[in-house]
Order: sequence, then structure tokens, then C-alpha cells
Amino acid sequence: MWHIGVIFARVRACLTLTQLKFLVVGGLSFVFDMLLFLYLSQQLDWSILHARLAAFCVALTLTWLGNRLFTFSHRKRLPKGEQFAMAVILACCAASVNLSVFYLLSELSTPTGITATIYLALGVLAGLVVNWLGSNYLVFRN
Repeated sequence: MWHIGVIFARVRACLTLTQLKFLVVGGLSFVFDMLLFLYLSQQLDWSILHARLAAFCVALTLTWLGNRLFTFSHRKRLPKGEQFAMAVILACCAASVNLSVFYLLSELSTPTGITATIYLALGVLAGLVVNWLGSNYLVFRN
């Protein structure tokens, strides 16, 4: 169990508290997004597209709320509607970057089992960077 403490200490040394909070909110929102998608599509028999859109919208709202109330709570707050609209635009931009990186990599080299996973991870990482920069410097700016 002490290994987890060591890993956490090393990660903490590389990231600020705000960055760690951002990752926690994003990670929890991702898990909720996935679980809601699976529930809607498999248990309620919604179409894949409708389930995905609904889960994305709920997760996006939870992410915005978590970042507003937890991650960036120490910063000035823009009006809720304006800030939420900015968060939606940012999420769409980050999703576009995520999918574009995945698509471009898969066009450069046909994805196989391991490379498809790497391309997916690189796309997610690119989207995460866009989300962090946009959240930190635009949506929740000082």
C-alpha cells in the first residue's frame, strides 16, 4: 500500500494542487459519463447515439460544476450562463482535437491492437491539454 503513497508523492511533486483537482474532477466525470452511457444504452435500450449524447451532456455539466465549485473555487466567477456556454464550446473544441489526433494517427499508420490503444490515449491526452488550457486561461480565468 505504501507504493500508492510514493506514486502520489511523485505525481504531486510534478503538478500543482489546481492541476490535481482538475484531473480528479475530469476522472470522476469520465467514470460517470461511461457508466451513464452503458446504463442508457444497455439497460434502457437507448440508441448508441442518444445514449452517448445524453451521457456527454450530463458529464459536461458535472465537470463544469466540479471545476467551478472545487477546482477553481478560489477564482473570480463569471456569470453562470456565460461560463457554462464557454465550457460547452471548450468541451467541443477539446473533443475535436481528441478525435482529430486519433484520426490523423490512424491515417498515418493503420491501427492494430496496441497502436489503436496508443492512438486513443494520445487523442485523449491532446484533448486533456486543450481542456486544461481553456479551463485555466479562459473559462475559469482570474
